[in-house]
Amino acid sequence: MKALLYLRLLTENQTIAYGNPLLEQIKSQFPNLAVLDVDSQSEELVLHYAKQLLQNSEQLIVCIESTAADAGLGSVFPLLELVLEGRKEQLIVFRNEHPRLLRMIQARPELQMKVVQDDVELLSEVKRFYN
Repeated sequence: MKALLYLRLLTENQTIAYGNPLLEQIKSQFPNLAVLDVDSQSEELVLHYAKQLLQNSEQLIVCIESTAADAGLGSVFPLLELVLEGRKEQLIVFRNEHPRLLRMIQARPELQMKVVQDDVELLSEVKRFYN
């Protein structure tokens, strides 16, 4: 299974609107791609599905979007531990700065990582990885 896990790291008491137009565009271009959008305040059931996605996918992109450089990892920390194990063909894509997490990933040279600035670059990385 090919998958994309979109993680949003939020600051305390921050809320976001439901839905993500970029993910809808990715789903339309890659209909066989399993896509899941979670944030650092997600409920246990959503995190359970994310963990299953991480464990069952053969090819995986994990996109980490941070709303602030000091955004907390919150409830997604166990997911990030699985990502850092790097057991499969995976690409970690950063949107925006999160210095602490970036250093954790850079300390593991076996992990593929890219930093993108916008939706166009992210979409380009998805196309490159899955084609």
